[in-house]
Amino acid sequence: MPAYMMSHVTVTDKEKFQSYIAQTKPIAAKFGAKPVVVAAQPKMLNGEADGHHLVFVIEFPTMDQLESWHHSDEYKAIVTLREEGSNQHMVAYEATPLPQA
Repeated sequence: MPAYMMSHVTVTDKEKFQSYIAQTKPIAAKFGAKPVVVAAQPKMLNGEADGHHLVFVIEFPTMDQLESWHHSDEYKAIVTLREEGSNQHMVAYEATPLPQA
């Protein structure tokens, strides 16, 4: 089953964040990652905004591959750029079929 990493982001240092994105893309690609959605300035339909300005949804072939990317030495080496360049809430979900009606 595919797995999805969702990240709500507020950029705090544009240069560092751009460097993080440029470096994380090829690392994640090694683990089968494909961007699904990158969006800015959410429009709230219900509830309260969490204050973040961007959302990233990245699909991985499996949860194991998503976790392997996140725990890889290559990714760990750029986490400081992520932390210094942005405030992020990252969460992973494994896809499950919707119940039949």
